[in-house]
Amino acid sequence: MGACVPRHIARRLPAITAAWMSLVIPALVHAQALTADPGAWRPMSYADLQQATADTATYADIWKDAIEDNNRAYLARGDTRYASANAPATEAHFVIWSARKAVVLSILNTATGCTLKEVQASARATIKLCPLRIAIYEGIQVRTLDGGNACFLELAPAAAGAPVDPARTVAYAAYDVATKTVKTGLVIDHQAVDGCSNNIPLGAP
Repeated sequence: MGACVPRHIARRLPAITAAWMSLVIPALVHAQALTADPGAWRPMSYADLQQATADTATYADIWKDAIEDNNRAYLARGDTRYASANAPATEAHFVIWSARKAVVLSILNTATGCTLKEVQASARATIKLCPLRIAIYEGIQVRTLDGGNACFLELAPAAAGAPVDPARTVAYAAYDVATKTVKTGLVIDHQAVDGCSNNIPLGAP
């Protein structure tokens, strides 16, 4: 996959309070093992952030400000359908575990935060450019990197009875331990999509 380096700004957050840890950390660290072969390309996982759940608390916290901005934008245009929950927000993530830290790459898909890149109807695929963040958890501290925009894959359900090839159209990520670089990529019909392959250096550990 090709490589381009998006601009990113690291911002050191203060120590996490005990109350915050009781909500967020269990969702991330429960029954986790060290990641074998972090450099291998793996499909990204997805989370629905409209409703607060223990399983999605980590990702919702990474995007708390953006989710609130999206909620306000819906209300500002008179859309009150989501008064009891978040406005539509989905997230794609990739998590790497080492002996000392966890690295979470996360891309947030909202109507107000993303722009359309392309639609490939034959593959049931819509690609958006959405904000990317990387959160690095070490002990009771988290460092968050703003990674610019990245490709977010929306894949419509296959028709009933149609064969499904999970590797045909998929968003991938990997972590290069030697260079401390997170890599992303996206393939549609087994072909890499131009502009969706990124190398994101994490800098010093």
